[in-house]
Amino acid sequence: MHKILILIFLMVSTSTFANDLYVLKDETGATYFSANPPKNPNHTIEKVESYSSSPLLDWNLNCTKDKFNGKKICSLSKYHSDLMVNIINGKYSVYIGRDHFPRSQSALKIDDNKPIYGDEGLSQTPQKAIEQMKKGKVAYTRYKEWPYEHNQDGETDLTGFAEKFSEMLEQYKKL
Repeated sequence: MHKILILIFLMVSTSTFANDLYVLKDETGATYFSANPPKNPNHTIEKVESYSSSPLLDWNLNCTKDKFNGKKICSLSKYHSDLMVNIINGKYSVYIGRDHFPRSQSALKIDDNKPIYGDEGLSQTPQKAIEQMKKGKVAYTRYKEWPYEHNQDGETDLTGFAEKFSEMLEQYKKL
């Protein structure tokens, strides 16, 4: 698996003009990735992923259902971001940061809207935050990380959030 991820990273980082990533299968059944369609007629295209920027910078979506208790969880976050949106058993949450200073306040500000506050990273009004994020361009975050008691400020580009959030809702329904 690590070899596949390294290969994808190398292909994306060295091929700045490519807009498609091909998942190919050769005559032995082995699967590999290419930035170009297959030249060998014995190789078949399994899937084509299109992207306008590096997939490493896109929103990450992960959905699971616990096999023991049936708990359904979907999480949506962006690479190198302090912001995460979850659906846990039908309830929304918006989470900012990590390793919070005890009893500290956190804040999320979408574009020029008023800040939305929370305690230790957990928003008090997640649905309000999500609605603003779906329409917004930039999310500004602030929280205090343990063991320091000074502000950790972050910024997340919200491009593609609304579409990925809709995809998260669809995947959650299928769990």
